[in-house]
Amino acid sequence: VSGKANRKKNSGMAKWYNWTLGGVKPDGSDAANELTRLVLKAALDTRLPHHTCTLRVHKDTSLDLIVEGLKVVQAGLGLPAFVGDESYIKFFTDHGVPLEDARDFCMTGCLDGNIPAKTRTQTVIMFIVAQVFDIFMHNGWCNFSNEKVLLETGEVTQFKTFEEFEEAFYKQLDYALHLAAERNNIEMISQRELFPDPFRSALMEGGIEEGKDLLNRTFAFDNASCLCAVGVINVADSMAAIKKLVFDEKKYTMKELMAALDANWEGYEEMHKDFLNAPKYGNNEDLPDNLARDIYSYYAKCLNTIDHAYGGKVIPTAISISAHQPGGLAVGALPDGRKAKEILADGSMSPMHGMDLNGPLAVLQSAMKIDQDEYQATLLNMKFHPSALKTEQDLYKLAVMLKTYLTNGGKHMQFNVVAREELVEAKKEPEKHRELV
Repeated sequence: VSGKANRKKNSGMAKWYNWTLGGVKPDGSDAANELTRLVLKAALDTRLPHHTCTLRVHKDTSLDLIVEGLKVVQAGLGLPAFVGDESYIKFFTDHGVPLEDARDFCMTGCLDGNIPAKTRTQTVIMFIVAQVFDIFMHNGWCNFSNEKVLLETGEVTQFKTFEEFEEAFYKQLDYALHLAAERNNIEMISQRELFPDPFRSALMEGGIEEGKDLLNRTFAFDNASCLCAVGVINVADSMAAIKKLVFDEKKYTMKELMAALDANWEGYEEMHKDFLNAPKYGNNEDLPDNLARDIYSYYAKCLNTIDHAYGGKVIPTAISISAHQPGGLAVGALPDGRKAKEILADGSMSPMHGMDLNGPLAVLQSAMKIDQDEYQATLLNMKFHPSALKTEQDLYKLAVMLKTYLTNGGKHMQFNVVAREELVEAKKEPEKHRELV
């Protein structure tokens, strides 16, 4: 989509041009070189949000190079992003891409992995899993549109066990994913018929010889149609609270919970406190972590059975970009303690804000329980106060933590380093904080 309205919507936002740095060459050797360091230096010198850059990290990536990237982070730029070669490469090889090609992946957009000239991502829906859960809790009814929009899977007050409850939710999720995939197909067919793209088509492998538009071709691995999971962590936390407080401890009934949710927790303050204090993802606690793992696993397996209009299967991905904010506006109060219309967790592997209480290592331990290799991309944001990254030693400690995560199943990590006080001051006197990204 183009035009004035779209330009206004995206004003000031990233334009999705991405320098992909580091990683490995097709033969598996380290690809970092002097240009890698020069791009990082240019980002630090110019302090601009565009173009963004991403540093690929593998087992032989030097800590010194990671620290050079972290010095850019330390300046408050929010870049580079750091991604794990092992998980991205495995995603491609699991889909039949030859290892040499898989090693040559790059970032298209922010974190969408693709093989230059051999794969493309065409249509991506931000799929709000938390909204499906909210509708499921109301037996297919959407309180925002005041209509029945999904299946009637049963009144949640009638489920006798957590297993019945969980099974009914997955049935609802499956139905909604098929609907969203069909919506993707409609858009893809429209693009193919109405918006041919001869320039990009010519740049794809065999483009001139094929003589076809890239939207009229099926590639060996067709990475074109994606559904992007948003709000899974809120659902996992909600299910953990329900299992603990409703089914296991029986401290509250489902009827009482539904009344509290429909009242947006108003008048249920003590109950609200209990649900807020229930186990939360990001603290290395098995109950919410394993529920998040299971939801992501089910989501991926379901999509891998659905055909898309260009000839491949629908691809699971999990980057929220900014969809956790408008997505949250479409979701009522949840059993994790979140109130209606509040923002959702800001990344697919990130805890809900304020709910990670055991430090960054616990967050990574939670995230590493999830099979991220199944996904085209995942997203883990972390926030540090500038005082935490003052010295070279601080940066090396963070580099070790980051490398450990990205070489043990982690797919992405990115940092915001800024003091609240500076943000407040910048709001009052923006002209004095022009370098603040």
